[in-house]
Amino acid sequence: MTNNRSAKITIAHINDTHSHFEPSSISLNLPETVLDGQTSVYASCGGFSRVSSAVKDVQRQAHLKGREFMFVHAGDCFQGTLYFSLYKGYANAKLLNAIGVEAMALGNHELDMGNAPVADFMDQVHFPLLAGNWDLSQENQAKPNPLRDKAGVYAFDHHAGHARYIVKDVLGEPVALFGLAIENMAGIANPDPDTDFLDVVEVAEQTIAAIRQQGINKIVLISHLGYERDLELAAQVEGLGAIIGGHTHTMQGDFTNVGYGVTDEYARMVQGTCVVQAGCNALALGQLDLDFNADGTVASATGVNQLLLGRQFTVDASRSEHLEESTHDAVKTYLAAQPNVRFCAKDPLIENLLNTQFRPAVRELQTLHIAEVGEPLRHVRIPDSRGGSHIAPLVVDSFLWKGRQLGHDVDFAIHNAGGVRASLNPGPITSADIAGRLLPFAIGLMVYQVKGKRVREALEGAINNAIDNGIEGTGTGSFPYTANLRFTYRCCSDEGRRIEQLETYRNGLWVAVEDEVTYTSVSSGYTANGKEGYDALLDCIAEPQALNVTMADAFADYAADRQYLTAPEEALIRYIPCQCSQDVA
Repeated sequence: MTNNRSAKITIAHINDTHSHFEPSSISLNLPETVLDGQTSVYASCGGFSRVSSAVKDVQRQAHLKGREFMFVHAGDCFQGTLYFSLYKGYANAKLLNAIGVEAMALGNHELDMGNAPVADFMDQVHFPLLAGNWDLSQENQAKPNPLRDKAGVYAFDHHAGHARYIVKDVLGEPVALFGLAIENMAGIANPDPDTDFLDVVEVAEQTIAAIRQQGINKIVLISHLGYERDLELAAQVEGLGAIIGGHTHTMQGDFTNVGYGVTDEYARMVQGTCVVQAGCNALALGQLDLDFNADGTVASATGVNQLLLGRQFTVDASRSEHLEESTHDAVKTYLAAQPNVRFCAKDPLIENLLNTQFRPAVRELQTLHIAEVGEPLRHVRIPDSRGGSHIAPLVVDSFLWKGRQLGHDVDFAIHNAGGVRASLNPGPITSADIAGRLLPFAIGLMVYQVKGKRVREALEGAINNAIDNGIEGTGTGSFPYTANLRFTYRCCSDEGRRIEQLETYRNGLWVAVEDEVTYTSVSSGYTANGKEGYDALLDCIAEPQALNVTMADAFADYAADRQYLTAPEEALIRYIPCQCSQDVA
């Protein structure tokens, strides 16, 4: 019989960092008494150099208190900024190694471009990838770089029937950790079709049972399921001490003291399981002090999410207009007293790595002006009272333009709104703006041929998914924007009849799209692969053809060709929402 003992561990955690190696400028809304009538200041927040400094300090404090320490990442390090556009997973591997990550969950964005980038990433990192419900048992081993047999990939053990897990020695007492990823990975990302994702609850239960059979009764899950799903899982499954999560960018805690909201308290307990998450974009560091009883139950779970701030504060987001000295001192004094704020110096080792290997190429692109934005180009996913997105139609028009430029006889283009990530203000636009903010997902374009009826089905399916019309959708990001294709979506119509007046522009005229006619379209690989309601596009006439051009590359070339960008004159989509009894024919 195993003689288990109590254990105390401090776990530092981050999630959804999305290649945000650099600090971000954030607005802090402070009490008027601090700012003498003003309400906000801007601060430099986060970035990997500050994360590294904070982790080292938290580790030092833990050891001084006789606690074991661990630093984990709850998934989604890929995508997000120009660093990923330029370096893909290589920069993440180098920097996550450098800041001392000890284990990481698999996020959905790690699989935006299939399994191969994850395999390459795993060849470069010094820590395990915890993906316990990823079944690699049927993976084709003839691939250039298969994942199944990589020692650092802790996926589902098909023969044992549970997730592979790691064991942390906590001053002589073992604590097991395993990871879980979103079950519907194929619906929101692009995992290779020979690698499936299994039911989260079943895998969790099987894994906890297997761990306990080994005499280990202290178990932590690193999850990339989303905050609400983590809370549900904590209620459904017994035996987990903590769930350290990601995916929904949830900043747990009360941040009203700096002008943000409240999401529960840090370290929310659900039927004996502690659930935590630490925001996104390397802005904050979560610090969980987890104490186990000898029987594996949680004696206490405390801690905090802390924003990682620099010590200089400004009036403007560009950080060029400084506060008066007395006000600046008052701001520092106020923030220094807040438990959810940590002043951090930048780790010189991380700064040196960025300066010598990655920043020069990024800085070059940040100064390369491509075109001029002539007016505010706002982005919304679903059209509202002010209309639809101004920038998404230009993005999808760039796909059409690039497809034709490369010699394809493309009729129209379709793109999901979630693939566009920012509005644009008037002024010059750079490669960094495009690849780092507007289109940060490094996903390629694909040309495919499909019958008109499938286009109709895909558009309806995507909007149904975006607005939860008759189905439980995956989010508003699936809403379509188009080029050379216009239509009306009437929410109140019967399923299968919600798309009306579907037309394409040919030879200077709008003509009806016919159900049995074959059309050539261009989309991102994400949309062309039938994600989030676009599954009708999978019934294509021939295998889709990759253009070997990313979305950002296509738009950058398009913008450089046009030189001056303004909102489209005509909205191609008429969206009639479900509060539309007066519109029903």
